[in-house]
Amino acid sequence: MFFKRKKKNLLFQKKYKVERGKVYYRRPHHFKINLFKFNLFSVINLILLIGIISCLYFFIFSNFYNITNIEIYGNQIISTDDLLDITNNYLNQNTFFIFKNRNIFLFSKNQLIKRINEVVLLTDIKIEKILPNTLRVTIKEKNAALKWQGADLEYLIDNQGQIIKKFYKTSIPKIFQLNVPSQGNKEEIEGNFLKIIDLANEGVNLGDFVLRPENIGFILDLNDQLSQKDYLKPNNITVPNKMPQFLIIELNTGAKLFFNLVDTLANQLSRLNLLIDKKIKQGNLKNLDYIDLRMGENVYYKMK
Repeated sequence: MFFKRKKKNLLFQKKYKVERGKVYYRRPHHFKINLFKFNLFSVINLILLIGIISCLYFFIFSNFYNITNIEIYGNQIISTDDLLDITNNYLNQNTFFIFKNRNIFLFSKNQLIKRINEVVLLTDIKIEKILPNTLRVTIKEKNAALKWQGADLEYLIDNQGQIIKKFYKTSIPKIFQLNVPSQGNKEEIEGNFLKIIDLANEGVNLGDFVLRPENIGFILDLNDQLSQKDYLKPNNITVPNKMPQFLIIELNTGAKLFFNLVDTLANQLSRLNLLIDKKIKQGNLKNLDYIDLRMGENVYYKMK
């Protein structure tokens, strides 16, 4: 027997009801949404979101963790004012145009060390963060020996003849409170070093070598020896260029003494004293123009 397959009436694929001539369709998988239904997980997520936003604001955007106190230790030749000014300039800048470097969590030790090394060469530097708002900077300096003047700027050189510091114009930020003893006047600290003037007035960079190591000892010993005699006390010390072969001592009288940096200091001082005692005499030094000791045993001089 054959049965006819009953066709589906598409009208009854969806449930519906008729009310006074109106047809209302109802979706079979429709769920009714209750806005007021309590959902524990949604409440927990909302609380977590509020907590995260609050923490971000407190730790990053609030002023509570802004650096306002800096402790500096170990500096002798490098003024505290210089280090403060470099640090303050960095702290006042932004990271990614939004976040302040002044925030202790966002503050970068490596970036500040890089800024300091652009101004001074150090043996070691250590920066510590102390919550909530303190930086502790501890440095170990190279041994400065002389002051160098070139390109109308002044620098410090160590006992190897290397430029280790350029004198840095500073202004002390008022917000900082230092837990270190006062170092005294900055000019007094920098003025304690004997100055060598480069007559070529060439520019130099941090790390450049301008004198040989043996020249440092020669210059310091020469200055000590001449300073013991009032009539030979140096007024200025000049060199013709970087890595010079000779130097020039200018006395208070205006006379000039030329010394060879290759020859021994003892030999040249011996010839200088002999010339003054035997020929020029101390009383005539005010009329002296120059004495040239660069030619070995041959000593040349000229009176005004």
